[in-house]
Amino acid sequence: MAESAKILIVDDDATVRFALGETLRDAGFAVVECDDGADVIDVINREKPSLAVLDVRMPRRSGWETLGEIRGLGLSLPVLMLTGVSDVPSRIRGLEAGADDYLLKPCDHSEFLARVRVLLRRSKPKTGPARLRFGDVIVDLRRVTCRRGAEDIHLTRKDYELLEFLARRRGEPSSRGQILGHIWGMADTVNSHTLDTHIWRLRKKLGLRPDGTDWIQNIPGVGYLIQCEIEEISSAG
Repeated sequence: MAESAKILIVDDDATVRFALGETLRDAGFAVVECDDGADVIDVINREKPSLAVLDVRMPRRSGWETLGEIRGLGLSLPVLMLTGVSDVPSRIRGLEAGADDYLLKPCDHSEFLARVRVLLRRSKPKTGPARLRFGDVIVDLRRVTCRRGAEDIHLTRKDYELLEFLARRRGEPSSRGQILGHIWGMADTVNSHTLDTHIWRLRKKLGLRPDGTDWIQNIPGVGYLIQCEIEEISSAG
């Protein structure tokens, strides 16, 4: 676990910054604080954090705008959004904008710490096969790219993790608990709508198979699987 990692907390509420900062420092993390989204890019360039915790509602520049700027610059920095809004459309908006995870405020500090650790673990360079191929879609896990023929498909970090997890199981159904536990590390506490949102987005981006069905199939009462032949290509391939 990268306990020496530097975490950026962006929230206009000094009380929230202090509480979350203390939780992280007690766990051995370095902490950088910022009180508004307008200064985030400068702080990221100067401090080089490993992860950003970003509040949605801030007075000068909102979390949505800040996240858009981060992703617009091509930065792959993991971003954990803090929000007081729990409805599905808001989560979809954030995930489409490139958020890696969501946490509803006020949050349990042990859950907050667990989410941070999971995101840091998932952001580490991967070893083993570098690319996954299913149908005409190629996912390059090392370069973090996805293409269908000559078309680039924009995926978030969580999208890649979900595709890799489902693809490597080669048609074996994965339960919601297995997926949530592997991707988020907290199968019992993460709202199942979080998974549904990611699956919905992946289906939309990947389109339909030649036979008109979704690449990611829902098996009622079981979970999800990718029903296509998957070719793993070694990193030297």
